[in-house]
Amino acid sequence: MRLLLSLLFCALVTGVTAQPIPEVQRQIWMLQDQRSLGDGRILAHLMSPEETIRSMAALALANIQDSTTITPLLPLLSDASPRARGLAAFALGQIGSHAPQDMLVARLGIETDSTVLARIVEALGRIGDERALDAVVEFQPSPNQPAILADRALAVARFALPPRNLKNERSMWFCFDLLYHSDAEVRWRALFALWRAASHGLIDVEISKRREDLQKIANDPSADVRINFATLLGRTRSTDAVDLIRAMLQAEARLGDWRVQVQLARACATFLPNVPELMRDLLGFLESANDHVKIAALQGLMGLPRQTVLGNADSTRLNRAVVRLATTKSPSAELVRGEALVALARLYPEEFNRRNFMKEEGLSIREQTKVIEGMSAIANVRSMVQVMSFLESDTVRVAMAGWDFIRRFLTASTVARLRTEDSDLQEVGTWLYQKALRSLKRGDMAITKLVATALSDTALFQALARYGENDSLVHALIASYQVLSSPDDVEAMQAVVEAMGRIGDERFVPTLGGALKDPDKTVATRAAAVLQQITGKEYSSLIPAATTALTTDYDWPALESIAREQPITILTNKGTVKLRLLRDEAPFTVLSFVRLVKKKFYDGLSFHRVVPNFVVQGGDPRGDGWGGPGYAIRSEFSLRNYARGSVGMASAGKDTEGCQFFLTHLPTPHLDGRYTIFAIVSDGMEVVDRLQVGDTILSITLD
Repeated sequence: MRLLLSLLFCALVTGVTAQPIPEVQRQIWMLQDQRSLGDGRILAHLMSPEETIRSMAALALANIQDSTTITPLLPLLSDASPRARGLAAFALGQIGSHAPQDMLVARLGIETDSTVLARIVEALGRIGDERALDAVVEFQPSPNQPAILADRALAVARFALPPRNLKNERSMWFCFDLLYHSDAEVRWRALFALWRAASHGLIDVEISKRREDLQKIANDPSADVRINFATLLGRTRSTDAVDLIRAMLQAEARLGDWRVQVQLARACATFLPNVPELMRDLLGFLESANDHVKIAALQGLMGLPRQTVLGNADSTRLNRAVVRLATTKSPSAELVRGEALVALARLYPEEFNRRNFMKEEGLSIREQTKVIEGMSAIANVRSMVQVMSFLESDTVRVAMAGWDFIRRFLTASTVARLRTEDSDLQEVGTWLYQKALRSLKRGDMAITKLVATALSDTALFQALARYGENDSLVHALIASYQVLSSPDDVEAMQAVVEAMGRIGDERFVPTLGGALKDPDKTVATRAAAVLQQITGKEYSSLIPAATTALTTDYDWPALESIAREQPITILTNKGTVKLRLLRDEAPFTVLSFVRLVKKKFYDGLSFHRVVPNFVVQGGDPRGDGWGGPGYAIRSEFSLRNYARGSVGMASAGKDTEGCQFFLTHLPTPHLDGRYTIFAIVSDGMEVVDRLQVGDTILSITLD
């Protein structure tokens, strides 16, 4: 008996033996995955006598996001269970309708549980108007209510996110006053809200008024506080911000967190036009041992007017530093060299052209794409013709780069000259038309998307059409759409539908009518809008109210065999990263991931996207950000928010996830409720911090 109890205890502690999934939970998960209310079954579960079932139903509605469920959800805000109340508030925020605002505001004065209050202000931050913003800021907790300052600060940030961009002076003063709070979580969230609201005149004034007090933040023990403070300084127009940046530079020489240095490099670049002496600090960042810091400094310099850089007293030193980085092979960090190549072209075009990098022996595909990007930074016909020469490259990624960057040359004046058949551009127009036609016929979804996006410029479409015959571009767009299919080609399908709408030709109507029935609702919804635009008739009623998931995998024994926090090991060329999978928070995402792991799908793939102080992304079989596993899975949103080391699924919109995943460098609240979190890093964040574009996933294994 003692042995049996011991084994049971070990199983519960370690999670080795996964618990069976109850039948009602299976039903709710299936309906959530199918985006179906199940003929009222989900709504009936909201009134279940069991708290866990009510809570699961509310979470399912947060994922289904059907506005007709708002009214049935509202009574759950008064539920006896704090978890059920919190999930009801979460669901109301996720649905996205303004309708429940007043009820949520009223609950602020009634609710006593801190976790529920946090979800209420989060929901208001997602759906509320300026009255709701005032309610969150002015919330006066009673003696039995927590102040939830960190959550209110984050809610202020959510109000300020696009497309609503809601902010006012009261909310900014509220956040400034929180900067002196003893809790670092409160401080960094308040700073996050402030830089999300910047630039704003009041913020500039307050930074100047509080300069002496703000000096202390330069030495704040929390890296998250310093990161968000540096970000704020880079977005303000206050002249006193420069002194604060210098204080941070001195502190960071001692504290040495690369994430703070990335933000300081960006801030220095912002103020360089008015404070030329900051060039020395940027030069120091270019000498950093950390690749992320170098990349941030290079990108900051590229955003500056060329004459500002060339007129700087340290321009010669900068030239030497950029040339050195652009000419140094860096297999372990190709993006450093790549950004230096673009910076060289942007700042020193003669030097870039003289070196003729495209003829360099052993140039990798990633380096080739960066050379093409560099060419596009030089605005002349010679560079335009050079970039055009790559539009039909045998290497898809090179051709993609050509189409991505050719648009930089297609300015309004250039397109106007093409439309008038300017003799100087006659050959260019003919060449570009032919390449667009052949590229659409190529059948690669990424190239189709890029060409369609270019043709969405109706002036360009009309200009190129003059160089063809028999409306061949119209027919090519129709043909290109017909070879695309959900789920892998959704982004390309969206782009072609958008181009059809911009062009407005009635011959697109039959194709768009077929798109109304596409199982991907984003495609069908856009097709309905475009059809209305072309014909003047309303088509949204023809979109199916619910769609069946393209892929369903309800293998319950397989799912139950995965421990609730299944450990995973990712072995990379930079070291080992350990994850814990969140089976109960993202069950079908975890099941899909585990199946791919067992097939060794990820072994040998690369990290194709790295954004310093944001994410590291990999798992794409194409290696260019466009690949998938051949199926799509639904988004799975939970109460978990994006912290440093969260692992999320990349997508092209809700319910388009596949195999690509990302790991976060920082807390990223703007991703909350928009991207599935299916794992967290349990060990090896220092390895995640070192990963760069081109680094390899050697293997992923279940522990």
